Amino acid sequence: MRPLIAGFETIIVVGLLFTGSTAWGQGPVTTPKGEDFSPLKSVPAKKTTPKTTIIEFELLQSSDGGGMHAQTWSKVLGPLDVSLRIHRPLLDDKPELKEREAGNLRYVTAVGLLDRSGQISFPDRSFTLSDSVKLKEWVTELRTYGVRGTPTGRPLWGLTREQFTLIYDGLIKPVEFDTEEMPLRQMVANLSLPPQYPLRWSADATAELARLGDRTKVRQQLKGFSTATALAVVLNDLRLGFRPNRTPSGEIELLVEPRNSKQEPWPIGWPLQRQNVKAAPKFFVMVPIVLSDVELSDVINGISKASETPILIDYAELDAKKIDLEKIKVSFPRKTTNWSIALSRMIVPQRLTQELWQDEAGRAFVLITTTRAGRPSESDRSGP
Repeated sequence: MRPLIAGFETIIVVGLLFTGSTAWGQGPVTTPKGEDFSPLKSVPAKKTTPKTTIIEFELLQSSDGGGMHAQTWSKVLGPLDVSLRIHRPLLDDKPELKEREAGNLRYVTAVGLLDRSGQISFPDRSFTLSDSVKLKEWVTELRTYGVRGTPTGRPLWGLTREQFTLIYDGLIKPVEFDTEEMPLRQMVANLSLPPQYPLRWSADATAELARLGDRTKVRQQLKGFSTATALAVVLNDLRLGFRPNRTPSGEIELLVEPRNSKQEPWPIGWPLQRQNVKAAPKFFVMVPIVLSDVELSDVINGISKASETPILIDYAELDAKKIDLEKIKVSFPRKTTNWSIALSRMIVPQRLTQELWQDEAGRAFVLITTTRAGRPSESDRSGP
């Protein structure tokens, strides 16, 4: 994305009128509030000793077959010390995770569906016969933490509120260097990640990076954003994400994995804790605007500078929909309005929308993403 304007007071470039300056400020440091995500100051949680856990797989043979794969799955699960039982569903049998305890033993039973292709499906994940590495990771997680070790859909990733608060606070520090065009590994290595929460790349994430090869340079300028948001953005651009994860030793790590892993990743932004006009005042100020056939990437860059409001791009979604901002040209008739309205009217015809969020340090920003169905709104996203 090429810069459209440098420092100015009032300037018309390719028919687009901007007023403002190039600097954008940082709002007051606040942390998101909410029943599920209110960060709490507290001492670290005590480590716990894992119970001795017995893992059982119970596979429900689908009506279209699947029994022919029973022997193969038995060979796959045998080295993982997992018992296997395959049968046709009875009464209300359904995929689920359950556990029971007897003395010092904990029994974890994973009930899944075995289809004719040999795939086994559980409530929040599926495996094929070639997914031995992912399956081993999951079995290890179940053996260590039991059913609580699969916190899909739980806002605190299976952590206590105190543990979450410590991680959240450890990821507030802003990025102090330019990131655009920097190699991903170099950018991540330069982040101020808390040493007590090491970053680990899952097997699938490592494989994805190997597949991308040299196409892993950072696509956006993230200087000034909190460490958590910067990391979430740069990984999202590669269809990856990160989340807190409990390790077998009882420590907490930051796990990088593909966004299609069905585990909720750390989000890009949290609901604003101030009114929109107070969070990004110049984004809503009335100004005269006129634009004629300008590259959309330049328009976005120019509006960001003129309104002193950082704008991020959800490249994962745009790439999936094959939307290239540099190949789109937009126009806007001469009118006095605010940047929010003008930007919205220019991007909506391109199947895009804008959302206003804040990072972990309270810095407001605009996220441009696709108008895809099912995207959570600010009211749906509970807390950070």
